[in-house]
Amino acid sequence: MKKILVVDDELRIIKILEEFLTIKGFEVVTSLGAENIHEILDNDKTIDLMVLDMKMPGTSGMAILREMKDKNINMPVIIFTGSVDIKKYRNELKEMGYDYLDAIYKPVNLQELFDKINSKLS
Repeated sequence: MKKILVVDDELRIIKILEEFLTIKGFEVVTSLGAENIHEILDNDKTIDLMVLDMKMPGTSGMAILREMKDKNINMPVIIFTGSVDIKKYRNELKEMGYDYLDAIYKPVNLQELFDKINSKLS
């Protein structure tokens, strides 16, 4: 069973994604914002993919990606954002050395998310 980490600052979104992905056969780990993201990334080496909100209070998605890069934590990431200007993220990520990361926009299309996850994990 593949394990997916969902990071978002909205509990409602986390619960929707957790329920949907569990029904689709994934094991799901969640982090409400960056609340326990450091602990998860440091201690759980079995995560196969992360769905990451970019705009969160406190620690942003970009800061989490920088930390992952610094710690050599490599896993597929799907950017999850309500921002229509994904280009600014892509440019900054390229400068950090990340290849193209898939993005999905809020409000989430669950089938699109499922398709992107399957594509990244295959």
